[in-house]
Formats: sequence, structure tokens, C-alpha cells
Amino acid sequence: MLKPGDWIIHAHGKERIIGFIRDFSRLRNEVYIVQVSSYFDKKITPIKPELVVVESKNIMAVGLTLAKEDWDSMIDLAILTDDEQWFRQLSKRKPG
Repeated sequence: MLKPGDWIIHAHGKERIIGFIRDFSRLRNEVYIVQVSSYFDKKITPIKPELVVVESKNIMAVGLTLAKEDWDSMIDLAILTDDEQWFRQLSKRKPG
């Protein structure tokens, strides 16, 4: 089961959105994702993180093992975006 903070790939036509789950819509079958890059024509393009809303049916979990620096960067991003809920979730899930 996917949860906030999980990294995902969302199929959008031929393009793939790469990001992490921020939250789920309780009324619709939608997921709020912070998109950090896109994958199109065998090329990954980083972008300024932005919040997008997508249908949950085309989401695939990315099995990543994050380094300590990655967890620290995501926590810093949560602080910069003033997202207390995400900060708490990351802090609980951060290994050791």
C-alpha cells in the first residue's frame, strides 16, 4: 500500500512523471504528487518541484533505497515548503 513520502512513477501518455506522494484525495481517486522530474524518450529531465494531481490508477511504486543525504534533503524540502505533516512523516520513516 502506497503512503505519503513514497517515490512513484506516473504514466502520462508517453511521458513518465517522477516524484513522491504528498497526500491522497479522500473524495476522488486522485493522488497529490510533488513532481521532481520527468522521463521522456529515454531522458530524465529534472524540474523545479511542483505539486500535481493525478489519477491513482497509473501510479507505480519506485523501489528505492535512499541514502541518509536523500532523507535529509527531503526533510529540508518539507521545512522549506512549510509542510509540517510531511516533515513528521519523513522524520518517523528516516532510518537510524
